[in-house]
Amino acid sequence: MATATPSSPTESRAQPRLLTGDRPTGPLHLGHLVGSLENRVALQHDHECFIIVADLHTLTTRPRRDQIEALPGFVRSIVLDQLAVGIDPQRATFYLQSGVPAVYDLAILLQMLVPKTRLEQIGSLRSMARAAALPDDAMTMGLLGYPVLQAADILMARASVVPVGADNEEHIAIARECASVFNELYGELFPLPQARTTRSSALPGVELGPVGSGAKMSKSLGNAVYLDDDAATVASKIRTLGFDDVDRRNEHDAAIVSFARAFLGDDEAAGLGRGLRSGSTSVAAAHDAIIAAVETRLAPIRARRRELEAQTGLVDEILVDGTIRAREVANGTLARVRETMGLEPLWSGLVAATEARAKARRKPY
Repeated sequence: MATATPSSPTESRAQPRLLTGDRPTGPLHLGHLVGSLENRVALQHDHECFIIVADLHTLTTRPRRDQIEALPGFVRSIVLDQLAVGIDPQRATFYLQSGVPAVYDLAILLQMLVPKTRLEQIGSLRSMARAAALPDDAMTMGLLGYPVLQAADILMARASVVPVGADNEEHIAIARECASVFNELYGELFPLPQARTTRSSALPGVELGPVGSGAKMSKSLGNAVYLDDDAATVASKIRTLGFDDVDRRNEHDAAIVSFARAFLGDDEAAGLGRGLRSGSTSVAAAHDAIIAAVETRLAPIRARRRELEAQTGLVDEILVDGTIRAREVANGTLARVRETMGLEPLWSGLVAATEARAKARRKPY
C-alpha cells in the first residue's frame, strides 16, 4: 500500500471550490456513505475540496466538558473513515473548525444579515434539539444560529458546491441568502453556493435505539451501521429490519427496501419489494442479499482503515497541515469582507490618525 501523505493543496482557479464536512459526534455510518461520502470521492477529482471537521457545531447540542473531552477520538475517527472511503489528502484539505478563528468573526458579521424568524422556520434545528433531548424553549442561540455558522464555513472558503443530505438543503439556502444579501449591500464578493445531493441521501436507521428505522440513520439516535463495524455486527444490525403489514401496503417505503435501493439498485430493490409483499421472497433472503451487497462495499473500506490507523500520527498531521491552509484562506476572506464592508478602513483610519498625533507630539515648536 502506498503511504498516505498530508499536503496543502494549492488554490486553483480552474476548479470550482467545494466545502463539506461532519460533526465529530461519533464514527461515520452507512447513511453517510451513500448520502455524502461516495459523492465526495467522485467530486474530489474536479473540485478543490475543503472538508471540515465541525467540532464547534457539536457544542450546539453537546456543550458539557465530558462531551468536549471525547472530541479528539471522534475527530480522528471521522477523518480515518473518509480516508478509508477514498478521499485523497493530496486532493482535499481536511481541517478542524475551531482551529480557524476567522470563521467565528465572519459568523458574527453574517448574523447581522439574517432575521431571527428565518432561522426559526428551519425544521431540522428542532429535530436536532429533540435528538439532544432539548425542549423547544431550551434551544440555545448557538443552535438557532447553527445555519449561520455553517454559512460562515461555506463562505470563508468561497465555496460554490456543497454536498449535503436532502435534510440539510435549507441550511445551504441560508448560506445563499447570506451571500446574496452581502453582495447586494456591499459589493460582489461571494459566489452563491449550490447544494449537491445524492439520490440516497436519507437512509433509514436499523431497528436499534429509541426510534429505529422510524427515523434516518443517525449517530445521535443509536440506529446506525458504522463503517468500522465488523462483518458480524453489520449482519446482525441489518437483520433487525423487518417487513410488517404496514410495509406490505406500501413496500416502496419500507426500511428494508430503502436499504435494497441504496445497495442493490432500483430495479433489484423493486423486485425484492414485490417479492416481500407477495411472500415469494422471505425477509431472511432479503437480509442475505442486502448484507452481501453492503459487505462488498465495506470490506475494502475496513481493510484500508486498518492500514491507515497503523500509521501513528498520520491523521493529526493531515489535520494540522489542512487547518493551517484553511486559516490562510479564511484570513484572506475575512480581510476582504472587512474591507468591502468598510470596517477595515474605519480601523485603519483611527490608527492613521493616532500615528499622526503621536508624530506631531514629538515635533519641536
